[in-house]
Amino acid sequence: MADHHIPRKKKQKLSRKTQRILLSVLVGLLLAVFLFSGYKLYSIVHEYRVAQRSYSGLHDQVTQTHTPTVSYAPQEPGAEKPAEEPSDTSPLQVDFDALRAVNPDVKGWLYSEGTVISYPVLQSLDNAYYLHRLYDRSENPSGSLFMDFQSPGDFSGRISIIYGHHMKDGSMFASLVKYKDQQYYEEHPVMYLNTPTGNYRVEVFSGFITASDSTVYTKSFANDEEYQNYLIKMKAFSDFESDVTPGVGDRVLVLSTCTYEYNEARYVVFGRLVPAK
Repeated sequence: MADHHIPRKKKQKLSRKTQRILLSVLVGLLLAVFLFSGYKLYSIVHEYRVAQRSYSGLHDQVTQTHTPTVSYAPQEPGAEKPAEEPSDTSPLQVDFDALRAVNPDVKGWLYSEGTVISYPVLQSLDNAYYLHRLYDRSENPSGSLFMDFQSPGDFSGRISIIYGHHMKDGSMFASLVKYKDQQYYEEHPVMYLNTPTGNYRVEVFSGFITASDSTVYTKSFANDEEYQNYLIKMKAFSDFESDVTPGVGDRVLVLSTCTYEYNEARYVVFGRLVPAK
């Protein structure tokens, strides 16, 4: 039987001209990706700065900060100054007439001393409008702090929920997740909520991770017992220990932001509303 030799195909080499064309196309694609990524990054940073300037300017225009006077006379030379208790009076004065002239959707102002949280609180007819709009209704990814549309706008409900973004630049509600740490809680046990009809101390008593559809977001209760059981659960879940124990006669503020331990995870912080002087 005769041997048949099957000739192998010779590998065809690309011409130098073709190689140059392909290289130019590849470099062009990489350059386009780089420029597009740079543009997107610039846009994000620019939008962050727009939001920061906007809220900073608003803060300067409509608020005044007052530091309570604390008298201290050490008993012995070299005695350490004790830690100051949070003030019963809101350190902030807010011109709500000026705020509402810009946007009548403003319901209050939330302030946490020593943190970035010092923002107006808005409320719309749904929970989507202020996700990506600033207090003046201009579009921006930072959005606003806004009340759940089903919460009474005067904070008279047993549960009032405020949502805010967890921004990468640390603004809005990004700092809420720091309540995972006991020391952070001890440094920031109180926030302040100013409203057109009165001011409140927000006495923080719980903070933890939960799902976006959990019972944390319950807004009404059949009776006192159901509400009391809810409060007991919320305090039991806390990442930190607090001496504040709310009861059925208390109103509670729930602050909610995204966190990223799992899909649709949220970090929530609870505070008892106590009228401030």
